[in-house]
Amino acid sequence: MSEFTASAHEALLEEGVAKQKTAEKKSMSHQIFSIFLFCLGWSPLVLSLAVKNPRAMLTGAAGAALSSFCLSGIFYKIGGTKVWPKIMDISFLSTFGILTILAWTLPVDTVGNILPFLDVFIFGGFALTIGAAWACFRLRFMDQMMLDYVSDEELSHPSIQHIIVRTTQMFLVGFTLMAVIAAVNGTLSVTGNNTNTLRIVLLVLEYSILGIMLTIAHWLYPEYIASEKGMKMIGDKYPDECAAWNAANPDHEWAY
Repeated sequence: MSEFTASAHEALLEEGVAKQKTAEKKSMSHQIFSIFLFCLGWSPLVLSLAVKNPRAMLTGAAGAALSSFCLSGIFYKIGGTKVWPKIMDISFLSTFGILTILAWTLPVDTVGNILPFLDVFIFGGFALTIGAAWACFRLRFMDQMMLDYVSDEELSHPSIQHIIVRTTQMFLVGFTLMAVIAAVNGTLSVTGNNTNTLRIVLLVLEYSILGIMLTIAHWLYPEYIASEKGMKMIGDKYPDECAAWNAANPDHEWAY
């Protein structure tokens, strides 16, 4: 029986280290690209707040939404994400695509009257897209968020399913509320009953809801569910589902 020489062992070891470093670099590059796509995905919203020229702003936002949509597709093809297209990308692309067409076809005065209601279109579009995806395709908004961070087995765990349902409901209600606040702000502006202070207060209130929702969905609620108190709540609320999951995945670290 032949044996490996010392040089052969060293070669195999070097090959293993090289493969590990390649995997780590790939993982790091995927993480960096994922962060870039997250920022690019929200960039249309930033442009809508920063750029004053209506046509330039809407065209730039539509271009950013299209870029995010296409790059997300490429990222999906190379295995960087498990799902495409994203609900948020579809909503941004359709909303700003339609508004850009209107901006270049309607008179400037008409476009000026539409702009105070821009956030109504954006966040109302979010609420409509999230609701339609859930009602028509059984696709919950947070399903897409969770898929890239947990395994298929973990995705089916009652705790993850609970987080997905509750946070999707939160985003649906929150985006609807943001659209309502934006509608009030826009109506007051168009009718000449708004003041600069009131406009800023309503705008801060509107975007505070967005910040609160993102904080709860990505940090606070998952942390609570992962705590001892949260897991006890899941066990008490879904005893049959937990028992079935444990039986199907007895070797998983979450099983008990």
